[in-house]
Amino acid sequence: MAKILIIEDDKDLAEVLRFTLSNKGHSVQSLSGGKDALSMLRVYKYDLIILDWMMPDVSGVDVLKGFRESGGKTPVLMLTAKTTIDDKEKALDLGADDYLTKPFDSRELLARVRALLRRPESMAQTILRAGDLELDPVSCSVSKGGKVLKLRPKVYSMLEFFMRHPNQVFSAEAILERVWMDDASASPDTVRTHIKLLRRAIDAPGKEAESFIENVRNRGYLMRITRAAT
Repeated sequence: MAKILIIEDDKDLAEVLRFTLSNKGHSVQSLSGGKDALSMLRVYKYDLIILDWMMPDVSGVDVLKGFRESGGKTPVLMLTAKTTIDDKEKALDLGADDYLTKPFDSRELLARVRALLRRPESMAQTILRAGDLELDPVSCSVSKGGKVLKLRPKVYSMLEFFMRHPNQVFSAEAILERVWMDDASASPDTVRTHIKLLRRAIDAPGKEAESFIENVRNRGYLMRITRAAT
């Protein structure tokens, strides 16, 4: 299973892509704008990025350029209605790994996805560790003391976010923006509920005072990964 980010402003097409890839067992997130994409790519690591060229705020090629210039190495599949050789040359020169024009057949999309995911570098994500917790971004699995934990998808995403930003304080609103993204139904109460679920999953029983996730009065939450596991 790979972790795939779709950046596509056509909501219907994005939903088709999400459905197609999820049915193949992949973990899929989608965004509709280039500005949000650049913010997410600074925070999270993915195995593959499917990137639309034409977007209303920041174009796909500008997202690609910014991502590569910041050191991003994740394979990028450009998805666009632009069909000229000049356009393809521009995208490939800026760092795209493949280029698929609209309209397309889902079988071709999946074949190109498989080819890009076969590249060793795409699956070489670093295991994240905090005490006796281990999170594997490739398999989207979490273990504690060698025992695999079963987490709800948003609880997993929250844990990954905290582990990628150790010892940093984030307000409930900041967590909403980064973990729930385009979910308008989520609220600070949603964050608090999921913090409780996360603590229940990763903290030692009866050790609430020594939780991995700390409350910072009037500021938010942080994950202190220097704490020894108990």
